Amino acid sequence: MRRPGEADVAKATPAPGGRQATRCVAMVVYHGIIPLDVVGPLQVFGLINLMQGRTSYDVKTVAEDRTPIETGMGFALVPSNTIADLELPVDTLLVAGADSPTAGSSPALLAWLRQAAPQARRFGSICTGTFTLGAAGLLEGKRVTTHWGYAERLAQRFPGASVEPDSIYIRDGNLYSSAGITAGIDLALALVEEDFGRDYALEVARHLVLYFKRSGGQSQFSTLLRGAFSETPAIARVQQWCVDNLAGDLSVAAMADQAAMSERNFARLFREQAGRTPADYVAAVRLDAARRLLEETQLPVDTDRCTLWAGKLGGAAAAVHGPAWRDAAALSDTVCVDGTNPLTALPPRHYCPRP
Repeated sequence: MRRPGEADVAKATPAPGGRQATRCVAMVVYHGIIPLDVVGPLQVFGLINLMQGRTSYDVKTVAEDRTPIETGMGFALVPSNTIADLELPVDTLLVAGADSPTAGSSPALLAWLRQAAPQARRFGSICTGTFTLGAAGLLEGKRVTTHWGYAERLAQRFPGASVEPDSIYIRDGNLYSSAGITAGIDLALALVEEDFGRDYALEVARHLVLYFKRSGGQSQFSTLLRGAFSETPAIARVQQWCVDNLAGDLSVAAMADQAAMSERNFARLFREQAGRTPADYVAAVRLDAARRLLEETQLPVDTDRCTLWAGKLGGAAAAVHGPAWRDAAALSDTVCVDGTNPLTALPPRHYCPRP
């Protein structure tokens, strides 16, 4: 396995005068924070330091005081700085999210954010940290996103902000906001790309075994998560079985057999519960799997049949056919690990034949 930094990566953008500046990244933490909102993005910045062999990012956590912050995960987080002793301005100021969107709304913290955010080169939020920025009056007239489960509440509470619930992350001027939890890592990768170029960001993503850039929005998580699996156990069981058996026989007959139903009853109930036909669902989960293979591997694409290594997804042209392959928005921005988009090179006639 290649160690971080062994790739041929682009040189970091130097500060004026040819010197590479150390950028201070401060993550605001408070009681109730989601640990992954904190450690996920900060790991991205930390890996850049390891790759470059220098402190490119001076990573800090900042809270109202130094009281250990319980996470509910069996460990506590001790902030490196308090809002009283953190030297301003910082380069990048981020606010972590919490299970409760009102957790980070103490008067002292909000007052400090009103002072610190305008001084930062850029500032933003992870997940429900957007609510803290809103409570500090920093969202007015801005485009923002948050965890999809809280988007409607955010829009209601801060009507002066334009909430985009499907975005993974958004930049509006020097304000950045990300969707829920792991999307904070996507945001951190985008910030690294801004600072040091695409190659560094791509290498960090490879090391963390992540997408470099997820195609689509939060709704993509669904193919599998769009509204989550059905609440009807038999249908949910079949949905999971399809995901686990992409290369198998996913005909309506096979799916109905898994549900122990007649084909007609199964097809009717599946459409009622999943909001799409069984065939559409199968095409969607297979397309999602194909997209992930394109983004995460260097498997060859057969341009004669537009297949993606049939051994991975099963025969019949990876079971993804015609317009479902080329027209799906999920693939339009796909970038392979080598930086190419193989689909853009395919002429229109190279559709996958129907099974």
